[in-house]
Amino acid sequence: MTILTYVFPKFGITFDVPNLYSIVYEMLRKIPSGKITTYGEIARALGDIRAARAVGRIVALNKWPDIIPCYKVIHSDSRIGKYSGPGGYERKKELLMNEGIDIANDKVVRLERFLWRLSDMKMFPFLKSLQRMQSYLSNLVKETLHTTKSRFNRIVSCDVAYVEGVPDIAISACVLSENMVKISGISVAVIPVFFPYIAGYLAFRELTPILYALHSLINSTTGDIDCILIDGHGILHPRRFGIASHIGLLLNMPTVGAAKELLVGRVDYASRKVCGDREYYPVLLGNNVMGYCIRKNNHRIFVSPGANIGIDDVLKIALSLPWGKRKEPNLLMLPHDIVTILRKRIQNFLKMRAKENQ
Repeated sequence: MTILTYVFPKFGITFDVPNLYSIVYEMLRKIPSGKITTYGEIARALGDIRAARAVGRIVALNKWPDIIPCYKVIHSDSRIGKYSGPGGYERKKELLMNEGIDIANDKVVRLERFLWRLSDMKMFPFLKSLQRMQSYLSNLVKETLHTTKSRFNRIVSCDVAYVEGVPDIAISACVLSENMVKISGISVAVIPVFFPYIAGYLAFRELTPILYALHSLINSTTGDIDCILIDGHGILHPRRFGIASHIGLLLNMPTVGAAKELLVGRVDYASRKVCGDREYYPVLLGNNVMGYCIRKNNHRIFVSPGANIGIDDVLKIALSLPWGKRKEPNLLMLPHDIVTILRKRIQNFLKMRAKENQ
């Protein structure tokens, strides 16, 4: 199935996500005999060369090497690379040579003779399409970057962890706090996801599990939510539309992105200011302040508006979050702790079942 559609009745929305595993595996099955391709060529066919690492992971996780010929994918520098199927590297080399591929010193000789190129694949560029969607929606987000609430008392924080596999298992947790201290609700969702991590496309991996947990939380609580904190970026994003912006626009709620690393932008260290036990610096895109770096001791987070909130209130919320001795504020660490515990339990359960089936 190429496209997966998720339905959220409480929110009145559906969300479509490409199944990149299915797309890549189907592409591999179309490679003609005597031809090979590279991780980079597949990534370009999908619409973004930055997906090459994700393509490599998808290929490495192939559980059906007799049906899906993952041995036909090599490195762009002609190296054969590893093989996860039976027989490992030597078997991959044998399979390639059986198709007439010339190999010397663990490299394909004159790769261009055997290369199945981007122009041969005739694949819809899914990632480029997602880029265009993000760019379009970022223009809509610009109109929402102002504050409509006077107080932010009921805040939800969200995080996601994964058990790796085909597909990955996503464990998401949403925690509702009152006045950033009292916890009044927790919701968890566990679902398979078919979109690997690719920088700039986090929403298409994590938005669905977060929405499932949010859907359940909102169904089980009363009262409005004032703001949602997302472990990811808002407008501090290559297309000014990170996962926090996507969720905020879909749900028409104030959202804040709180990430551990910058994707774009420059921290203006010369404009350092201090507030209580932490310091903060504006993050610039061009000459515009698009977010803030909040630092306590040796730990820091990067916050930016997602949607339906102004940047001044983003800073106010970030500086108000209780922050102990850990690497992130308490309210961001709590869902992280929940999903980490659940991930370990699921991993242990799967290991136990695997032993039973041996």
